[in-house]
Amino acid sequence: MEHVGSKSVRKFEEKYQPLMGLHGHIHESYASDKLGRTIVVNPGSEYGSGILRGFIIDMSPEKGLETYWKVEG
Repeated sequence: MEHVGSKSVRKFEEKYQPLMGLHGHIHESYASDKLGRTIVVNPGSEYGSGILRGFIIDMSPEKGLETYWKVEG
């Protein structure tokens, strides 16, 4: 499997390690992954099939990212 997203965005995330990478351009390819300390998510909705996907992200000022869940319907 090959990553088909922006190579520049990936290099940025690998270099600067933001808390999360929130993506959604590549439709029909749900994914979550880690690049070092950065958690990367792409809900990958399937509009042609009427499936809408997303993530619920739980964050706090004290702990930062606590957890995240994939949701669809």
